[in-house]
Amino acid sequence: MKKPPKVPLSPPKHPIRRSVLALWIASVAVVIYLSLCPSLEIPYDFIDADKIVHLLAYLWLSALPFFAFPVPKAALAGALSMVPLSIGLEFAQAYVPGRCFSVADLVANCLGVMMGIWLARSVKRFYFGRTG
Repeated sequence: MKKPPKVPLSPPKHPIRRSVLALWIASVAVVIYLSLCPSLEIPYDFIDADKIVHLLAYLWLSALPFFAFPVPKAALAGALSMVPLSIGLEFAQAYVPGRCFSVADLVANCLGVMMGIWLARSVKRFYFGRTG
């Protein structure tokens, strides 16, 4: 059986892809920073509103790779890498004053990743046809 050719993982050459990649990297940095800030308060009017923020943040982080990387497997790997990032940040919060580990936050993060992958693939399929 013939193996598919290996595609080298190099930075995207298209300027829009490079911009999206830079936006993704900056977004990851912002999420890391905000996740490790002591006692960050989100203004909200209902219980567990922060779970919505977690879900939306990780939806964003997992959707962007699909518009930054031309190779679908690389995009999926980038999106799925947000799960271990989320787990690591949740465990790290146990050592940050005013923060704590939360299984509910972890679930919201993982749901956001799954929704981001689904949404990005759906948008690409709708606008660009079948993609790998």
